[in-house]
Amino acid sequence: MPGGDPGARLLTPRGRGGVAIVDLSGPARWDLAARLLGRDAIAGLRVGTPPRLLGLHLAGGIADRALVVVRPASIELHVTGSPALVAEMERALGGFAPDPALAPAERLLREAIGTAQLALALEQRGLDFAAHLEWLRSLPPPRRQVEAAATRERSVAALALAWPVRLVLCGARNAGKSTLFNRLAGGERVLAGPTPGLTRDPVAEPVELGGYPYLLVDTAGEGEPADALEAEAIVRARELGRAALRILVVDGCVGPGPHDAELRATATLVVRNKVDLPQAPWPPELGEPLPLSCADPAQAFALRARIGMELRLRRGLRAAGPAGGPAALDPAQWAALAALA
Repeated sequence: MPGGDPGARLLTPRGRGGVAIVDLSGPARWDLAARLLGRDAIAGLRVGTPPRLLGLHLAGGIADRALVVVRPASIELHVTGSPALVAEMERALGGFAPDPALAPAERLLREAIGTAQLALALEQRGLDFAAHLEWLRSLPPPRRQVEAAATRERSVAALALAWPVRLVLCGARNAGKSTLFNRLAGGERVLAGPTPGLTRDPVAEPVELGGYPYLLVDTAGEGEPADALEAEAIVRARELGRAALRILVVDGCVGPGPHDAELRATATLVVRNKVDLPQAPWPPELGEPLPLSCADPAQAFALRARIGMELRLRRGLRAAGPAGGPAALDPAQWAALAALA
């Protein structure tokens, strides 16, 4: 569910495009701009300053450049329309506020990346959530409690379907995280191979798994860093894993390493990778992992379905699709529903 500063909004539709525009408005707009561009870089900007290209700083380094347009009440950042880049900006800002001009169902209809999201959006588009809340308020307390509980149950699944959560792949170097990332993303999105340390900078990609949306993130592997850059990459990977769902990827040929027991404590799912090769012993204290192999690209569809199902069950969600009645689709609707309790 989004929790971003109300001054940060995405003006262009989500998904691949030539240009993405992020609008920063309100009293905090200069502080928000400083998060992305650096305070020194924006020091000379004023209303009336010609549009200027400035470095966009994400995940500790310059990720791209932004065309900065300063308006009387807002700052617009025009950037490359890469979903991964926009996702990193969204993370740095703490999230994007919904467009106040769009109803929640209309927003979902525009931003849907899968058929389950479309089905939910079309269902809720034909329902009046505000009228449903008024109906709930009119009920006698005992019945209101029952009906509100049913609406909350529908809303938990609806919100999970309407708003992607970050899903971070973590584990030791050369465990197969990048290959798994490519299979789940549906293409060769990142470099993958037997050489340890190929992934340093985090890479993010919107994906649909089991009908639910995720922002999938590939990160640097755990282990003794070879240099300062790799040490910094490991720190960034750990930071990204906080407040996110995590898949711990373990090389089944080698078995769990010294960092895996710690990562297991907060992992949503543990994967025992490379099961098509001879396997090392698996310690029972780490629990039963999900065995899989990412070697064959032809198995990518089945792999996505399997991991999507496992994640859905671990999150306690029902099958993705229509809610079966009025449901909250954004934080404001959820707060109004919660107030009935």
